[in-house]
Amino acid sequence: MKLRINTGGVSFVCTRAPEQRIAFDTGQPKLDRETGLPLWQVQVMALDSTGGDVITVTVAGDPNVTVGQPIHIEGLVALPWSQDSRSGVAFRAEAIRASGAPLAGVVAAPRNASPSGVPGGTSKPAA
Repeated sequence: MKLRINTGGVSFVCTRAPEQRIAFDTGQPKLDRETGLPLWQVQVMALDSTGGDVITVTVAGDPNVTVGQPIHIEGLVALPWSQDSRSGVAFRAEAIRASGAPLAGVVAAPRNASPSGVPGGTSKPAA
């Protein structure tokens, strides 16, 4: 069952670079059954007058958004699931689009950065 979510009064900000969803068994990108487009996961912060929550939203096609960027989510639905003794809620959207420039002061580490934040660097002090 898909539960449509009213996003009126909610602001969204991308909090992690989008990642392509990969099939565990094949290692290949997961594809949307209807469009054939690759599925992407986007971690976002949802903010309203009561506070904020971080959720992960799946969307078909590259959302082309960056960390710290305000975004607009179209057609957001919640999909309750249960498997074995586990259960949860997955979120899916028809589209995710940038709605402004990245917020000032928000910096994402390069994907190939070491724990120190410097590509090829070390988190240990030099001797």
